[in-house]
Amino acid sequence: MPSGNFYRTQAQLVAKLALASSDPSVVARYNLMALEYLAKAEEVEPNAGQTETAVRIGGGGDSDMDRD
Repeated sequence: MPSGNFYRTQAQLVAKLALASSDPSVVARYNLMALEYLAKAEEVEPNAGQTETAVRIGGGGDSDMDRD
């Protein structure tokens, strides 16, 4: 079974994909996937992620990134 760190890494990757997308449905799907990975990490290793860097879930249009 993968470790909690594996699931947190996957969450970070899909959260980055969400930030890179301009399609709201894709952003929502990636954000949901990131949250699911974080939940799985918590199942595998409860409280292990409390001292690690948070995953930024975003891409909802409030971003300060320009997509010109």
